Amino acid sequence: MSIASPAWWWSTAHTPGAIAVAHLDGDAHLLEEVLRKLTGKDAPRTGEVAWRRFGSIDDGVIARTSNQHALLMPHGGTRIRELLDDRLAELGARTPSAHESAHAAWPEAADRVECAMLNSLAHAASPLAVDLLSAQPARWRQHTEPDFTGDTLSLPSPRDLRLRRLITPARVVVTGPTNAGKSTLLNALAGRAVAIAHHTPGTTRDAVAARIDLAGLVVDWFDTPGVRPDMDPIERAAAELAARALACADMVIELTAPGLGWHAIAGATTALRMRVLNQSDRADAHTCPERNSADLAISAHTGAAMDELVARVRDALVPPADMADSTPWRFMDGLPAISTAASA
Repeated sequence: MSIASPAWWWSTAHTPGAIAVAHLDGDAHLLEEVLRKLTGKDAPRTGEVAWRRFGSIDDGVIARTSNQHALLMPHGGTRIRELLDDRLAELGARTPSAHESAHAAWPEAADRVECAMLNSLAHAASPLAVDLLSAQPARWRQHTEPDFTGDTLSLPSPRDLRLRRLITPARVVVTGPTNAGKSTLLNALAGRAVAIAHHTPGTTRDAVAARIDLAGLVVDWFDTPGVRPDMDPIERAAAELAARALACADMVIELTAPGLGWHAIAGATTALRMRVLNQSDRADAHTCPERNSADLAISAHTGAAMDELVARVRDALVPPADMADSTPWRFMDGLPAISTAASA
């Protein structure tokens, strides 16, 4: 089997600067051959840093970070970068795969799955992601030997997609009539004044969003303006924004208060919906018609049943059964498909 030529890429932006940083990664013998042809001298040994002339293009520093990896740091002119790109291509260097780039960023990783895990862990939004992601390399090794040469383009499973909400926050959109307490609810969950809360109809005149931690699951929470017949142009524009938010929501919460009825939802595509009666601290909350069809009654003002609301939303978006399942999780695109035989 032939050995792939070294991979070559830049980690600094293609803009003018004092210096630029590029990576050369691959088989040690081929890497050294490319550097020898580029500089006319032997490559630095592992752990060494050397000043080199890059042919007639420029001069700069080469740092040999490992047997199979080197950093090249020329001056940061865009033309110098372009000339080096052309020269390295002539010498056989190629554009790396996503896994090769990630491996260079995480040299401590034992394999590609661990490398991908570290890369995902670095930008995972939810605290609940930490232990689950950290467990994945061992689960993949115990389950099956990952085959990166096979079908990595098959679609992720529904469980895979639900768990990916731990990495990229899900969108929770709250809708309901004016004065249902949507802004009060957002402020209570966020623990700060994110939206203006007032009994005057039309106070919320825009779709307000905040990133909120729901007992370990971080979500993007959207507070939409209440709909009423005499909305002004600003409120109507906000309602259009709210409609777009509903179209891409992962979960919709229908919020109302005693005597306000339920707000009709149009445009939402998600099947995850919850009806919540707010203002349960009011005297008429126990006998109002809305109570009979509500999934949960809360008081954003007093905090009554707020912990239960948080738990229900979290568990609907990322079910506990998904978290407890020890089957390897395809937490990002590019991981191998899990065969039925292997998972049996």
